[in-house]
Amino acid sequence: MGYDKILIPLDGSESAELALPYAQKLAGKETTLVLFSVCPEDEQRLCRLNSAYLGLQAGVLQTSGFKAVSHTEPGDLADRIKEYVVKEGVDLIVVCRQGHSDLKREEKVLQNLVTENSSLLLVKPGSGQPRLSKILLPLDGSIVSENMVPRVIRLAQTTKAEVVLLSVNGYPEIPSDRPPSAKPSWEEYALILMKEVREQARDYLDRIAADCRKAGVPAKTSVVFGGVAEGIVRAAEDNRADVIAMATHARTGLDRWVYGSVAATVSTSTTLPMLLVRGSERA
Repeated sequence: MGYDKILIPLDGSESAELALPYAQKLAGKETTLVLFSVCPEDEQRLCRLNSAYLGLQAGVLQTSGFKAVSHTEPGDLADRIKEYVVKEGVDLIVVCRQGHSDLKREEKVLQNLVTENSSLLLVKPGSGQPRLSKILLPLDGSIVSENMVPRVIRLAQTTKAEVVLLSVNGYPEIPSDRPPSAKPSWEEYALILMKEVREQARDYLDRIAADCRKAGVPAKTSVVFGGVAEGIVRAAEDNRADVIAMATHARTGLDRWVYGSVAATVSTSTTLPMLLVRGSERA
């Protein structure tokens, strides 16, 4: 199951155009690539220039055999895109982070683009040529994280990728009331606890992996210990992942990740593209 419509925001910069090769790699024969731009409402001349630029880019894509259209309108970028996504049924937004821009403003725009209606593939300026053969999906057992599974399966089916399912767990902490003389020793007891956690996490990931394989997607599992964001980045490197997939927020309990901060930390710690979706508590 591929993508019907992929939207690529473009502003005329070379960095924004780095999203185009990824969009092309994800586009099937029936996929429409939507080149999208906005301009200030009082800048009609800029709107005409943007429209002409997008028309040229769409023409290049059409010459290469892709279905491509261009769309320019006045207003706020995130607001216009969100409206267009809902109205036109866009499946995926592919956007490249602007390394030279106002990072706070850009972060706000990106947060607004991540919704439950469509996935967002965030490309980094240092990502290089698109390689989408291995996707890392961190899971914590919550509904929010598991809602990423169908999105990742869809991406993996489109790119014929393998999925690495990851569980990151904290190290056991010594109880304040445990006497030093207690048997077994804390070190021995910690190893027992870590073994139990590893087995439970492995069983959980194996169930998700079975769902992936039923959909024709190869999957393997990995259980690690340490800080969540650091563990995700390290696992991406160890498994030579090409994409990291994450939900962007969740309500937090004692054993739940704060997805907003984790995703933000991971994003600033890697040059890998990230597949992002607004988290949902609905099963």
